[in-house]
Amino acid sequence: MVVLEALATLPPGARAVVVLRYWADLSVDQAAVVLGCSPGNVKSQSARALGKLRVLLGDAAAESGSPGPPLGQQDETRDGRHG
Repeated sequence: MVVLEALATLPPGARAVVVLRYWADLSVDQAAVVLGCSPGNVKSQSARALGKLRVLLGDAAAESGSPGPPLGQQDETRDGRHG
């Protein structure tokens, strides 16, 4: 529920990027095709959105006492994909 509440604070475009990249597990290029934008736009939107979510979820984790892995980094280390 905390993640959904944090996602709801993002602008629609940034929220779409995060959902496509991290929930639907699309690549940058695939997300760009779906959204009709450039891969660079997907990367920049991802970076900004993840930064905001890290702050929001970091605050929520601090309040609940559970740190958890950094958002957006847990999958990259597991499967070695980047970009």
